[in-house]
Amino acid sequence: MEQHRLPLEKRLPPQGDARLSLVKASSVPSPTTPPRSGRTDEVEVSNWRLLQRLLGLSWNYRRSVVIILLLQAAMLVMTLSGLGLIGVGIDTIRRHADQAAPEPQWPFGISIPDQWSFMTVMGIVAAAILLLGLLRATLQNRYTTALNSLVQGNVVVALRHRVYDKLQRLSFRFFDGNESGSIINRVTSDVQNVAMFLNGVLFNLINLLISLVIFLTWMFSIHAGLTFACLTTMPALWISAYIYAKLIRKDFRKSRKRRDDLVLRISESVQGIHVVKGFARQEVEIDKFRQANNRVTEILKRIFLKDSIYIPGTETIMHLNTVILLAYGGVLVIRGELALGGGLWVFAGLLSEFSAQIQMIARVGNRIQDCLTSADRVFEILDTPLEIESPTGAVVLERARGDVRFENVQFGYRLGETVLQDITLHAAPGQCVAIVGSTAAGKSTLLSLIPRFYDPQQGRVRLDGTDVRDLDVESLRRQIGIVFQESFLFSNTIAANIAFGHPEATDDQIRRAAEIACAHDFITAMPDGYCTVIGERGIDLSGGQRQRLALARAILLEPSILLLDDPTASIDPETEHEILEAVENVMHGRTTFVVAHRLSTLRRAAHVVVLDRGRIVEAGSHERLMKDQGHYRKTADLQVADKESKRLLGVV
Repeated sequence: MEQHRLPLEKRLPPQGDARLSLVKASSVPSPTTPPRSGRTDEVEVSNWRLLQRLLGLSWNYRRSVVIILLLQAAMLVMTLSGLGLIGVGIDTIRRHADQAAPEPQWPFGISIPDQWSFMTVMGIVAAAILLLGLLRATLQNRYTTALNSLVQGNVVVALRHRVYDKLQRLSFRFFDGNESGSIINRVTSDVQNVAMFLNGVLFNLINLLISLVIFLTWMFSIHAGLTFACLTTMPALWISAYIYAKLIRKDFRKSRKRRDDLVLRISESVQGIHVVKGFARQEVEIDKFRQANNRVTEILKRIFLKDSIYIPGTETIMHLNTVILLAYGGVLVIRGELALGGGLWVFAGLLSEFSAQIQMIARVGNRIQDCLTSADRVFEILDTPLEIESPTGAVVLERARGDVRFENVQFGYRLGETVLQDITLHAAPGQCVAIVGSTAAGKSTLLSLIPRFYDPQQGRVRLDGTDVRDLDVESLRRQIGIVFQESFLFSNTIAANIAFGHPEATDDQIRRAAEIACAHDFITAMPDGYCTVIGERGIDLSGGQRQRLALARAILLEPSILLLDDPTASIDPETEHEILEAVENVMHGRTTFVVAHRLSTLRRAAHVVVLDRGRIVEAGSHERLMKDQGHYRKTADLQVADKESKRLLGVV
């Protein structure tokens, strides 16, 4: 039969946040009350250190940064040249109206022929001003394009990719300790704010410094005394800017945290909408959302209040400069010590631009606090050490035999906590080991140590005689097929979901895996068969159908080891029987660990391990444990739900 494949775009699972959702939604065990990571105020990174890192980030794009800065400088030259020409024009008009007025001072020592008429001179001035305006507009267009291309097209994309890439390589412990709303905000809005450091802070700050130097130099060249008089308000501006920056940062940090809480509230209410409606808790959830939304609004009002005091305050101070200019500068013009156009008018324009740049300090100060807060949160992800990674010289597994050993393993999610203790267990290649125990006994936790979702604090887990910590992580996990208790499905085609771990699989391979998992019949009964797009998290399917697709996904890998975390919990007895029979067919030559509670599942295992409070309290075959009258027998006695269990217990 010809090995053909579905169109790639119909088979590949969605990229981006879907993989992140998989990590968060899978039923990998996590502590009941995981410690929340994140920096506290006592250990927060200093502003200077964050600024250094942001400047380092900008250095990666230095060529584009230099081009943008040159465009800024060119536009500044155009603006100042236009201002100077307007001053020349005013002085020319005044000279034409009053021959006693001083001669216009042309820039760069230029002198014009005496035979030129007044209209000729004014025409040249007007044409030069228009030309400068057109050139500045052209540069402005180029500047805007270059800036957006740098920030949105390069920095945001690259930084978001770095953060997402790091998230994919972090251990489950990180996700146990951080809420999904916080993680999503860091990948989206926080990355955007960090990238805006270039536009909102770096370029503005450099332009501000250069402009202030040029403006002050020109103002001093016009009249030093008038310049000093207009700068008497500067100390008040710098002091207010310092106080503002110090007060506003804590508010920005609180704002980020409260927005995380708001996103989490929305996410939980949407994902749990069936529970909310089932218990008629809509009004309660609405009230919770209102409170979270109000907390965000409250902190934003505090920020806006400080802005509403600081920004108008700086503007008022700058207006005092205008009063000084008109009073003192007017006297100088009347005395003939200062020209009207090239003197007072140009000085007024320079002072206006100077004031605008000073006011920009407020906006830059506001933006930099936002950037620093976001940078702290983004760099926290990038700085988090990789807890689970391949060691140097890691052993790459081509095909494992499936010999699994737990040697005196002890594990806890947090320091001082013990979830598993003194676990010693051996599964021979091809053997099926069932794990049974009460809730929170450590069953799923034990499974999670085999693919190195976590590492034990003591002891070791060996695969084919090699400590799994010495193996290449990716090659290790390719040897393992996993079916979680609540398996996650993507909003994509059924074929893409089955082929998630093996996207190169052919249609025949996908179909065979589905047949083994007893999923082929219900798939072909759907409108588009294997090309049917299922809803988010497989919401269009029943629990049994989702589990069968998850089982097909695991089988398709043809793994050496199967980890089945109570895969029949959501399946009716008839379907369970079909799946278990199918699983038996694929277990030959594969080591299988299955967490189960039903006797119909447990009796199929060659070896049964009973866990209680993280310890192995019984181990052996189903038949022997039924005779021992221990934990296993007591658990089995409680099961009278189906005829097969009753027969096994001797009830009927």
